[in-house]
Amino acid sequence: MKTTNVNGIKLAYDVQGEGEPVLFIHGAIWADFLRPLAEQTAFSGFQRIRYHRRGYGESAGPAGGFDMQVADIVALLDHLKVDRAHLVGHSEGAMIALELAASSPARVRSLALLEPLPSSSWLAAGEFADVLGILGPAFEAMAGRYQAGDIAGAYGPLFEPAGLDWRAAAEAAGPGVVDQGIKDAATFVEGEASALVEWNYGVEQAATVDSPVLSWCSASQNPINPATRAFLYELFPQREEVVLEGADHFSVTTNPAAVAEPIAEFVSRHSATAALT
Repeated sequence: MKTTNVNGIKLAYDVQGEGEPVLFIHGAIWADFLRPLAEQTAFSGFQRIRYHRRGYGESAGPAGGFDMQVADIVALLDHLKVDRAHLVGHSEGAMIALELAASSPARVRSLALLEPLPSSSWLAAGEFADVLGILGPAFEAMAGRYQAGDIAGAYGPLFEPAGLDWRAAAEAAGPGVVDQGIKDAATFVEGEASALVEWNYGVEQAATVDSPVLSWCSASQNPINPATRAFLYELFPQREEVVLEGADHFSVTTNPAAVAEPIAEFVSRHSATAALT
């Protein structure tokens, strides 16, 4: 990967292909988790930009909050001379994409959101408050195992209750990705996890977003999924939605072709070229 200096750190990035730029924003723990998705032929007509968020992979730290994550993206787009990009964000990456679209709407052409965690303030105020009772103990158990020195085991409480095999998903993302998650554990556990569960985002922030929105969701039995769908519907009543049968939160690595197809079709329909026809 190439590197550039942004906001006092070295940020690693990779650019492939030509066409309108699509920026892939990975979630927590694994820097290369969206590599299989970005490499799908469905995106072959686009310039595909991947980067490692601060503190992950080949990018330097320290970890940063949502404001700093947004500032890093803006600086990277400036470095690449990209005025506007389509955003594809997964999990925490989708939360960062939402923040960018709200604070810098002129930089976003379209917004594809792959299962962001609903904001805690939104959860607490509505019918999905019980989800906080799932998330709180899961993060506490993760922190406990991490502090006891069981780094690999720390991820179990986050994913195993939903039937997700994080190790198999990381292996599917490519060589070295499992080790990435071990090496970069401090970035998430010590630096990002608390901000994740305290995230505050609602209709006021969403009102400034003026790009088309796609909600991608798996049809799994994960109890957080209904909350995520309701959250995005309340924020963006006109959003498009894709629900992939037989999928789960980790299908971006285990079945990336099926995930990529509807997202690439959405991006194509909302490209600058399509707007001119």
